[in-house]
Amino acid sequence: MNILLTGGAGYLGSVLLPKLLVRGHKVRVLDLGYFGIGHLQSYQRQVELHRDDIRRFGTDAEFTDRMLDDIDCVIHLAAISNDPSADLNPQLTTEVNFEATIALAEAARSRGIRLLFSSSCSVYGEADNANDETGSLNPLTTYAVSKVNAEKTLIGMANDNWSPVILRNGTLFGYSPRMRFDLVVNIFSLYSVVHNEIRIFGEGQQWRPFLHVGDCARAFLFLAEKEKLSNIVYNIAHEDLRVVDVAEIFCKLIPGVQRTHVEQTDPDHRDYRVNTDRATTEGFTTTTGVAGGAEEMTEAIICGLIPDPESIYYRNAKWLKELTNIGLKDHKDLMGMMETLSSLRSQSTPSSEI
Repeated sequence: MNILLTGGAGYLGSVLLPKLLVRGHKVRVLDLGYFGIGHLQSYQRQVELHRDDIRRFGTDAEFTDRMLDDIDCVIHLAAISNDPSADLNPQLTTEVNFEATIALAEAARSRGIRLLFSSSCSVYGEADNANDETGSLNPLTTYAVSKVNAEKTLIGMANDNWSPVILRNGTLFGYSPRMRFDLVVNIFSLYSVVHNEIRIFGEGQQWRPFLHVGDCARAFLFLAEKEKLSNIVYNIAHEDLRVVDVAEIFCKLIPGVQRTHVEQTDPDHRDYRVNTDRATTEGFTTTTGVAGGAEEMTEAIICGLIPDPESIYYRNAKWLKELTNIGLKDHKDLMGMMETLSSLRSQSTPSSEI
């Protein structure tokens, strides 16, 4: 297939891209490059890479035609990701996560192009029982609201000739060429290795469905290649754990690591589990649990696979806030700066001497 992968330079997209290529798909990547695209340079001969703003789908017909020319399937990952990032600029979050998503979907539907949309299990918000896809939605954050609004509109667009596929992903973890350390398992990995400490905000009794980034990528690949699906919406997760359960995994993995509870002035009310029978029935199963991901991440940090892991570059909200403080409000201006930063980061990495 010819696939348009939006957000292809991001945490998930960077893991999904090589999986698509291995399967023989031709990929056109569209990514603004908030966090750089230098790690995709080795794909230049295999991938058509475009550094641009997905909001142009709602305003620029020529751009839309160019991006969707000869495309069979759109895998739409691009978004202002996670709650703190979305809260920095709610209007921007609405424009990117909702309005641009719908504009892209309308363009895809009019051309008969399949669309897979990356949503989140955070749409469930707070619930007592494990939620299946028919459960009530209770978004508690700007980010989750943007995903719920997009989902509802996409579902309403479905007809006999076109239907979107919506993946509600669990809380991601694991290594990616574009790392993030604002995800609970990854953050515990960093602090347990670097500071021999795990900090839990509040009691840590909140439930979360966890999903390895590689399994998430495999889910998108599986559902993109499967011609006939029984449903529109799928929960994708490996296991439900409380935050304290995740901390215990690290305490067993790293002898002597200290576990500290930090009082919360603004308690986190998000507390949800999910049922994944629908995806299993389609034939998709996950492979990697939190214990395996914790081992993978701690070893990656110890081996120096991730340069300067404590940099704000790996924390979405802090990095976006820093860019705002610099004064770069025009997204186009970010592109050149990020390219320069990526180059400087590569040059500053010391080479080994033999």
